Amino acid sequence: MVSGRDRDAGLLLWRAGTTLSAAELIDAVDSCRTAGLHEAADSVLSGVSERTDRQAVLNITAAFQDAGMHKDVGFLLAAAAQ
Repeated sequence: MVSGRDRDAGLLLWRAGTTLSAAELIDAVDSCRTAGLHEAADSVLSGVSERTDRQAVLNITAAFQDAGMHKDVGFLLAAAAQ
């Protein structure tokens, strides 16, 4: 069972994906991945893919591509396509 704190953390990470700038998102996802928190990074990226501004999602995806974060680009494209 997921604890309330785990659920709250997941929601906060997802919310970050819906609000942070591309540069902030790159830093957040990179920090999560560096710390071995891959599920946390995926939660942030899931939030990005939920943005209603589809152009913003594409711009953020392009920023991840420019940063060489190709796995995350693939995640964003797959999530946005659903």
